[in-house]
Amino acid sequence: MSEVHLGNARDPEQLRRMEELQKKGDCHFCGDIGQKHTAPVIKTTENWFVVANDFPYKGSIHHYLVVSRAHITKISEVRTDARIELFEVAHWLETKLDVNGFSFFVRSGNMSLTGATLDHLHFHFLVGAEKPKNAKFPDDNLLVTLGYKEK
Repeated sequence: MSEVHLGNARDPEQLRRMEELQKKGDCHFCGDIGQKHTAPVIKTTENWFVVANDFPYKGSIHHYLVVSRAHITKISEVRTDARIELFEVAHWLETKLDVNGFSFFVRSGNMSLTGATLDHLHFHFLVGAEKPKNAKFPDDNLLVTLGYKEK
């Protein structure tokens, strides 16, 4: 069972699915690889699988999840061989998508601090558009919650 943080859901359908998982005591990323996603799994390795995010960040061109096949919750639990393989998967995505830049990030630990919705280790591979010359913050930025400001 993976914990969920309902308050961090960004979409009504995402919230509905999370509530369903919570009732079942189920983890969205465990079980048959990709069976709980609407998009197909595009790559599987010994330690990871890659799937398009069902709820991509608004304005992103590409938003994929690189998900641990083992039910782990912290980056400190990733074995050395899996860390090496993780970067091989990121390189594969960069090449497959033929992108000139991307963001690759993880949320690890207390979801009340990180903005995460699900406590099962996964990385976000995110591609946005090229920055326009007249870009304004925050209107033209992809907004991603990575944590919260101290008040």
